[in-house]
Amino acid sequence: MTMMEHTTKITVRYYETDQMGVVHHSNYIRYFETAREEMMVHYGVPYAQTESQGIIMPVRAVHCDYIHPAHYGEELSVVTSLEEMPRSRITFRYQIFNPSGVLLAKGYVTLAFVNVSRGVPVRAPRFLTEVLEKYINL
Repeated sequence: MTMMEHTTKITVRYYETDQMGVVHHSNYIRYFETAREEMMVHYGVPYAQTESQGIIMPVRAVHCDYIHPAHYGEELSVVTSLEEMPRSRITFRYQIFNPSGVLLAKGYVTLAFVNVSRGVPVRAPRFLTEVLEKYINL
């Protein structure tokens, strides 16, 4: 099986940390979202393209395992991957590493494809699956 993968660099900002300079747990989900958006742009399928076709992608599930803390000023590497072709849902997997290559967190986010005008689930748009088929082989 082949998968799509993309790495996004994120520098921890002061406001994302607590008094000890440790990243608050909620920010990891934001890092996931930033990395997911950058991956989709990198592969030529930005969210704006999906939305322009009347399809929104609400979050269905989020999971994060916190392994080691990230700290203020560190440049994190967020590795985002897609391992399977989407149907009515798409699941992105993440690993976050510090500059020394230590795994800090890992998790996933599952999004649904929903027709915005009817409010009903739909299959992944064809323009998206055409791109993904180039990288994901089952």
